[in-house]
Amino acid sequence: MTVASQAEAMILVDRARSDAGHALLHSLFHANEADAAGRQRLDAEREAAAADMAVLERSPTEADVARVAARYAYVHAQAAREVTTEPISAPAGPVPTQAVLLDWAGTVAHLESTEEWLSGALEEAGISPPVHERRAWVRRAEAAGLPGGRRPADLSAHDLAAWWRRDLDPKAHQGVYYRLLDEAGLPWPDVAGALYRRSMSADGWQIDPAARRAMVRLHGAGVRLTVVSNIGWDLRPVLHRHDLLRWISDCVMSYDVAARKPGRVIFTTACERLGVEPRHALMVGDNPEADRGGEALGIRTVILPSTPSGDDRWQPVLATALGPNAAAGR
Repeated sequence: MTVASQAEAMILVDRARSDAGHALLHSLFHANEADAAGRQRLDAEREAAAADMAVLERSPTEADVARVAARYAYVHAQAAREVTTEPISAPAGPVPTQAVLLDWAGTVAHLESTEEWLSGALEEAGISPPVHERRAWVRRAEAAGLPGGRRPADLSAHDLAAWWRRDLDPKAHQGVYYRLLDEAGLPWPDVAGALYRRSMSADGWQIDPAARRAMVRLHGAGVRLTVVSNIGWDLRPVLHRHDLLRWISDCVMSYDVAARKPGRVIFTTACERLGVEPRHALMVGDNPEADRGGEALGIRTVILPSTPSGDDRWQPVLATALGPNAAAGR
């Protein structure tokens, strides 16, 4: 048995338990079953998932891994089909946009560089290593997947499953982060807390000026804005510090609603909170796999290109939401 197969089985269990919240698990096993017996069976499914995860977290045999993987591969396949379903209410013509749902990382904001992250935390802790030493540790941190971004390739099965779960559980998020700090071997153990806080602070995030200008235009046109993010910590203090709450009326975070993109639940929750029908909403993001999940509900989607940068990157958003003339400023 490989560590990879064990990790894959653990991730499948987590997806079954939490990809789109308990409602998705219910619909997969017992669609439209709302009576007491149905609820008991759903509770039994949750208990079985917890028991299977406990087996995988110990020292499972090949047979254990195969059994769990077979059971939850079916669940994940069902969930994947639900995400990739064709839009159920595709608009026949121009539809007014009442709300824009905004992804956070890579769309509205960008995480600071690894060097800025490390230097900022060290400064907070009153540590000033030589420049060459700091740069060497920047490279070690990047190799470990810090301060954010790509998933490290050498995590253990348990840590890999926790990495996948981090956007749904703040404790898992913190645990994975500290595990990566340990993996990087940074020689300042007392700075771990400062490094972790930095990744969740306003200082650690840079707002895209073009995104800010687009939000001002949309808000001025009467379009309601909300952030919809796969994230394992409370983003609202960062929005407040960057003075974004004057335009953004809500923030729907995966850890807070027990559901993540591309599952339907997080998109449905965003629309319900804003009081708009999905067909009157527009999702804006940079990740096609995650951010197009709302299309199954009828939410239109604009995936921002990596280039060009600046206002040109946001022109398709303004054109879709406000019309081509309004987007051009005419």
